[in-house]
Amino acid sequence: MKVLFVGNLGNTGYRFVRWLVEYGVDATLLLPENFNHARSHPQWEDPSLDGHYPGWIQTFREYRFPYLFLNRKIRSMARSYDLILTTGFHVLPVLSLDKPVIFLPVGRDLTQMPFWSDTWINEIHSYLYRRRICRVNRILTDQEDCVWAGRLLGTGERIHRFPFLVDLRQIEQNINTELKAQLEKDYGHYDWLFFNPTRKNMDAQRVDYKGAEKLLVAYRHFLDRHEDLNILMISGLHGLHVDEFKEKVRELDLERHIEYTGHLSLPDLHAWLSLENVAVFDQFAQNLNALSGIQREAMAMGRPVVSSTDVHTPAFQQAYGPNCPLIPAFDAHDIYRAMEQLTVGPSGDSLWEATSIRKWTLKHVHYESRIQELIAILEEVHSQYNATG
Repeated sequence: MKVLFVGNLGNTGYRFVRWLVEYGVDATLLLPENFNHARSHPQWEDPSLDGHYPGWIQTFREYRFPYLFLNRKIRSMARSYDLILTTGFHVLPVLSLDKPVIFLPVGRDLTQMPFWSDTWINEIHSYLYRRRICRVNRILTDQEDCVWAGRLLGTGERIHRFPFLVDLRQIEQNINTELKAQLEKDYGHYDWLFFNPTRKNMDAQRVDYKGAEKLLVAYRHFLDRHEDLNILMISGLHGLHVDEFKEKVRELDLERHIEYTGHLSLPDLHAWLSLENVAVFDQFAQNLNALSGIQREAMAMGRPVVSSTDVHTPAFQQAYGPNCPLIPAFDAHDIYRAMEQLTVGPSGDSLWEATSIRKWTLKHVHYESRIQELIAILEEVHSQYNATG
């Protein structure tokens, strides 16, 4: 079985193809070389790959309207492959191929693109998407919004709840050690660092709403009641509502209690997550049934995580398994209680110890523990397609 992965949004293709190749699958990543998102290039994760890709990565240059027209290189290469995997907006042209397609959506490539109507070109995109999505053979996702969108588009029976995986050991090795040493020097004296690298999207009507204002209210409440603790919040300053976020910081008189960081590369992010006094506060939107990227990375490093991921739902446990050591929080009161639970609660709670968090992540999210499940899904889709084709 030969597998071609088209596209690499969020380095999804790079990760999955690398793991498949390691486990003996004949797989290739077809990478758009002119993709304008830095996080979607392999060197974002591994700077040593810059200009030195392994043989299982090939590149192509996208057309001006890449989601309307199938690139000739994709069409030519696909002829010699048995199965196509894709992520991001590349699903639209790939679905025109006469090949079985497995789609790993990352968010708005399934929840927004089929429903766009703001411009004429997006109307064409969304129309073609709705026409073609019925051809998809399987959708692998752990995101509840993607499940809803898939059902609305008539593909609900082809959705398989499967998580995005991590390489726990590579994360441990992929640390900017110079930055880590500097961070330990600058921030090691704090009792806790409340780390919030999440985008500042504060419009509750959008699907990418993150609820940062709830975190700030909880933080102000916590500081007022625990002046004896030496606490600092480190907040990522990127997203749609950076100015609104900073205004809320000023309104709550939190400027002395927050420092900002930019959009971090993975080695820099891992340097922050390697600090033993870091607790991650991610997003606080609607109830989520999946771990976000930052949550997976943080838990791989053994850091406690607070977020609006409901780890007790059947949907979450179907994808990940039971007893996830994440603290669910959905409003400012929940976030405040989580801050207290982590910082002034009973000591010695093994659930939040780094070794316990890493042990759970190793079993349920690390690729070596789950890659055979993925290969079985690929083989099933391949067999079904051959039987009916």
